[in-house]
Amino acid sequence: MAERFPELAPAQWDAEQRKVAETLTKGPRGAVRGPYVPLIYSPELAERMRHLGDFIRFAGVLPPRVKEIVIFTVGRHWSAEYMFGIHRQMSQEVGIEPALIDAIAAGRRPEQLTPPESAAYDAARELLRVARLSDATFAALKEHFGAKGAIELVSFVGYYTTLAMVLNTADIAPPDGTSPLPKLGR
Repeated sequence: MAERFPELAPAQWDAEQRKVAETLTKGPRGAVRGPYVPLIYSPELAERMRHLGDFIRFAGVLPPRVKEIVIFTVGRHWSAEYMFGIHRQMSQEVGIEPALIDAIAAGRRPEQLTPPESAAYDAARELLRVARLSDATFAALKEHFGAKGAIELVSFVGYYTTLAMVLNTADIAPPDGTSPLPKLGR
């Protein structure tokens, strides 16, 4: 398949693209990579996504470990190979056990989740499956993360769903050395 959004060399960037690329490179992402390879084709969209992503990914009230579990849940749901692969590498920094990642990759609920992690995982799965939260799921989420954390988690799932769609549409390959996601029956 031909590349849908070929990676642009810095010499090909216009002024707006260059500005976004510099911001991405100087920030926590460190480079124009993953979903930002296609997003940079629309620099204003890339900048708005980056701005939201900076908050969703690197700030907010949700703990880093919960965020990674939610990212894996979204990545698995959408079979976003790049997202799953890059976060498999990054998850070691927050102490995510390989067995937990493998369970999500196989489409199973991980056994070793803490109560807050369970509330986040269950909420993410429910949002992805039925596009809303039951009263019980919302209550568990709010119990562990408050109203602020609940709305951040809902937005987190939406943001990463958007990234998964961008990655899958652009057909971004997973990082070298990462295992492909197993095929799931749907």
